[in-house]
Amino acid sequence: MDFRETSNGGRCAGCIWFAAEGEITPDTPHRFREYFGEEQNLEFGSTIVINSKGGDLAAALELGRLFRSHSVSISIGNTEPLAEYGDSTSQVLEGECLSACAYAFLGAKVRHLSDEDKLGFHQFFDRDIFYNKDEAEFGIADRLRDQYVVGELISYLVEMDVSTELYSYASSAPPDSFAFVTKDYAERTRIIDNPRDMSPWSILPLASGLMLETRSYDEQKGLRFFCLKREKGRVHVQILNRSPDGSGNLVSQYAQGTPEDYFVSMVSKFSSELRYPDKTSTGENKSFDLDLRFNKILSEPESGYHVNFDFTMSAREFKATVGADHLYFWPGHAYIPLVNFWGSFVASALPSGMSQELNDIVLRNCV
Repeated sequence: MDFRETSNGGRCAGCIWFAAEGEITPDTPHRFREYFGEEQNLEFGSTIVINSKGGDLAAALELGRLFRSHSVSISIGNTEPLAEYGDSTSQVLEGECLSACAYAFLGAKVRHLSDEDKLGFHQFFDRDIFYNKDEAEFGIADRLRDQYVVGELISYLVEMDVSTELYSYASSAPPDSFAFVTKDYAERTRIIDNPRDMSPWSILPLASGLMLETRSYDEQKGLRFFCLKREKGRVHVQILNRSPDGSGNLVSQYAQGTPEDYFVSMVSKFSSELRYPDKTSTGENKSFDLDLRFNKILSEPESGYHVNFDFTMSAREFKATVGADHLYFWPGHAYIPLVNFWGSFVASALPSGMSQELNDIVLRNCV
């Protein structure tokens, strides 16, 4: 397997990634260490796009453990260079991750899978034993070796916090074929797992009123909606961020710093939008334009969130959050020298489940 850094030519979160392509061989873990260095234990690791038909199982399990220790975020795709822009600029086409590659995939800290991706598992077996299972020359040692492989795979699934149901599913594939994973099955068995996904909405007390709050499963990010009686027709939205050391210093894969280092508001309003999972006739995600008003940056050490951006939106805009799955900010009206950095802190995914009833709870229980 070969590793190389590439990009789509843009300057944004996700514009740069590492392509991992080809057969997984016994020396692949060594090649990974040479390219990415030793274990880092970072909150945010490299983004890898993998494309492989499989290879050596033992090497794949070791590679998966390296993915985990390096906090890798992984997706499946075929990284093709765009010749007209040079080898360093690429596009991601449909790819596959099969056999041993599928087990390496499970090691990544953050795992993404689309409906079009091909993630295929199958049973691992000694071909000689399988096709000649009644032959006497295959003794106890040979068959114990197959049992050892079974134990290793199940232990690996437990280590990666993936349901061991996957082993039975993989074993259902006929020899030399694959059991492909759907996104629904992957979510149910924790094959895909993003600790930065947002938990369901909670209704919480706030002084004399109520607020809605969601937090990421890793507790690194949060989002709140509430309103104040003195601000008729306005709803506050707070984007909450945890500081690793409690100092107000934030860290991402792009940089680190405090708001004073990177974020200076030039005007009070920010052009932003809500995005929805539904598609338009042109294949783009539906969206709803927002005109958010920036208020201030807060610190709330008692809740564990140290850098919190406070905005307000109109009640009409708040009602548009029903069905939305992401709140985007376009920081064109602020002095932000490194947009890649702050983009991850002033935007947030939204959990499903926002409803008209939850809207009404906020609007009828202002502080």
